[in-house]
Amino acid sequence: MAEIGTVTLATHHAAGWDVDTPLPNVFTVAVGSRRFKFRCRPHGGRYRICGDEWRGFVGQNRGAVVTLYAAEGDKATHRLDVRP
Repeated sequence: MAEIGTVTLATHHAAGWDVDTPLPNVFTVAVGSRRFKFRCRPHGGRYRICGDEWRGFVGQNRGAVVTLYAAEGDKATHRLDVRP
């Protein structure tokens, strides 16, 4: 899986996390055995991960270091590693 980005979640990330990699408008992310559906939209030449489920995730994981990974191809998948 290719790394898309790493960030330490802070309060301002509830509004979104900007990454350089294009992502689908809605995509599912695996976090261990849990699954989340996040939204993504173009934002200033980048792509912003946002939405209600993202805001809830940030609120529960503030201060954690998260890394987003993606596998390409027909079976595109996304994984988010969370470290406190």
